Amino acid sequence: MRYANNNDWALFVKERQKPPVRECIYESWLRSVEFGLDPFGGQLPPSPGDAPPRPEDEFTARLKSLIDGPLKSISVSRVAWLLCSPEGRILEISSHNQEISELLKTSGMIASSTLNERYAGTNAIALSIRSGQPSFCHGAEHFLKKFHSFSAAAAPFYGIDGTLKGYLSLIGLLPETDALLLGIVILFLIQLYDRDLRVTRFKDLYKDLKKQFTRIYNDDLKPIVMINRNGYIRQMNPAAMEFFDFVNRGGKEKNLENLASFKPSVKEIAQSAIACTDKKMEILISDRHLDVTYEKVPLYSEADEFLGSILIFNEKGERSGTSNETVSEAKYTFDNIIGRSSNLVMAKELAMRAAKTSVNILLYGPSGTGKEIFAHSIHNASSRKKHPFVAINCAAIPREIAESELFGYAEGAFTGASRGGRIGKLEFADKGTVFLDEIGDMPVELQAKLLRLLEEHTITRIGESKGTPINIRIIAATNKEIPVLIEKGEFREDLYYRLNVSSISLPPLSESVEDIPEFVRYFIEYFNEIMGKKVKGVDEEMMKNFKSYSWPGNIRELRNAIEFAVMLNSGEELITWKDLPGQFRMALLYKDPPELQISDPLLQEKLNMESSEKAICQKAIRLANGNMSEAAKIMNVGRSTLYRKIRKFGLKF
Repeated sequence: MRYANNNDWALFVKERQKPPVRECIYESWLRSVEFGLDPFGGQLPPSPGDAPPRPEDEFTARLKSLIDGPLKSISVSRVAWLLCSPEGRILEISSHNQEISELLKTSGMIASSTLNERYAGTNAIALSIRSGQPSFCHGAEHFLKKFHSFSAAAAPFYGIDGTLKGYLSLIGLLPETDALLLGIVILFLIQLYDRDLRVTRFKDLYKDLKKQFTRIYNDDLKPIVMINRNGYIRQMNPAAMEFFDFVNRGGKEKNLENLASFKPSVKEIAQSAIACTDKKMEILISDRHLDVTYEKVPLYSEADEFLGSILIFNEKGERSGTSNETVSEAKYTFDNIIGRSSNLVMAKELAMRAAKTSVNILLYGPSGTGKEIFAHSIHNASSRKKHPFVAINCAAIPREIAESELFGYAEGAFTGASRGGRIGKLEFADKGTVFLDEIGDMPVELQAKLLRLLEEHTITRIGESKGTPINIRIIAATNKEIPVLIEKGEFREDLYYRLNVSSISLPPLSESVEDIPEFVRYFIEYFNEIMGKKVKGVDEEMMKNFKSYSWPGNIRELRNAIEFAVMLNSGEELITWKDLPGQFRMALLYKDPPELQISDPLLQEKLNMESSEKAICQKAIRLANGNMSEAAKIMNVGRSTLYRKIRKFGLKF
């Protein structure tokens, strides 16, 4: 990154010419001239009324204590920090280095002086006030010459309710101090401050949670399991180990759903942050079919991130007879898929057409885009809707038991096999639909067996030589690039073409921004009903932030954020900053401006190369008249590589 130098500054000040400086610096210099500031001036002009700084409140006091600690350990460094009011008036200025303290005082940076643009020209605080984002100003970028020996960075800081409390700035002496590095430190300190606010606010909640823990763990007779938000076991008490026969199953199982079959599913329960008590559940452990109730206590990190839950089971009784309860309920229909963006509407229409056939379907899309809801909807809109719907997460089944879980086994097939054998989840879905989520994580050895099932329409259990006829429809889903896995030898190409009869791509939320208000309304209504609240919605400023956010977790991230906010909200208010999860709140409040991002010197070249590569793909496919094998030969690449490029550039043929 190029900073303005003394020649650039002199060119502007003396000749009013535009030098090669950052646009924000040049515009600030122009405004400084309009304000009538003297670039060679001495002391800072007094602020209107020269009023004393406002009294310190709990927010600024906490921020000061957080900053002072780290800077004490580097007192030899010529760095100072200062706090300013929202108007730019200095509230506090401090350093553990005497040299910079004296220079700041000489330059007029003292408590009660003002650093906004009208009175101090271009500086880090003034730029941050102007942009509302972290900013920096280095050496000759300052409009006033007396500040040219400083390098500084500044950022706004906010209260728990999202209101602007003021600005924090770090100032160092040249040549040893880099403004960009100061900017990174500023962001770190701001995150530390925000985390401290959130932790303080949640102390009362944690006290209540501790009381619940004490009550829970004093009851050693009830099975108690701590799981993460994916349903993986973190801890369990002795009663739970006995209940799930944990020791006899090797004592190494991590996924609770591999110890038993649950209805409702543990995966569904684990992903929700809503506490509940006395909820009914059916559990199948080996050949025992149990009716239980469960209580759930959600767990949060200090940054308000939902980590998982504690489940407490109460046994009610055992059902007579045995069954293989591997079936999941297809709960959703196409009516549950909301949104009007063109990408989403196109995916929905294609899925509705595919549902009327029996072809296999491959759902593509990043995590959190709703692939499971699409799978449910396709099943419920098909002629198979009265038959089983079995959902299988290929990434969650341990490799050692995956074959027996999916394909079943005969009596005596291996040590510990149940008497009479057991049918697998695929066979249980006969005449229905199997949803293979995370298909890209299926072990290669199982892919061959699944391919045989799709080709011969028969299934062979472990320990048997004769296949059983089966009629199932496969809906597979992945967030991975299958052609890339094929190139690595991690996925069978012939299975890919068997599954990819109809391919449906689900768009990330960042490409469906116009749907966000509708999603927000839907989730608020949903969680209002579940929690018995009357949250009215989100305020206008919050909605603007929602639309500008990148949503790496897509619809699931939005759903989780609204769930958390409704839970914290008093019940009849608009959702505001104070209701948001900590990390999500930070991402919205402090968006790094381009000037604080380390630039890629080859970015334009990379973009040009990608544009050329896309054009080559298009031309090769046109020359081959749409024959992908021929097009791959023209480009001298493998066919799977060509398909990966087609998906990368979003080409349609």
